[in-house]
Amino acid sequence: MKSANNVIPPFRRAAEMRRGAALMEYIIAAVLIAVACLIAVIVFGRGIVRNTDIMNKATVGRGQRAGEAAEIYRADTEADVKEAEKFPAEFSDAGN
Repeated sequence: MKSANNVIPPFRRAAEMRRGAALMEYIIAAVLIAVACLIAVIVFGRGIVRNTDIMNKATVGRGQRAGEAAEIYRADTEADVKEAEKFPAEFSDAGN
């Protein structure tokens, strides 16, 4: 038989469950923020590296090389766009 000291009142049990639920909400929010940051780095990382490289070359006084790098990056971007156009329309949200 259980003693009165081992019994947890229902209101206290509910408070503990709410505390656990709040902790889980914070964990889920932190994971979603981390995923969003990772996606942003993946999506914008290449462009940021390219622009930083061009600014670096222009700042150091290699204006001609900066222009050449910009042309190379522009050609790469156009090639990426052509490659992306090969994907079927089902994978894009343009039709919705």
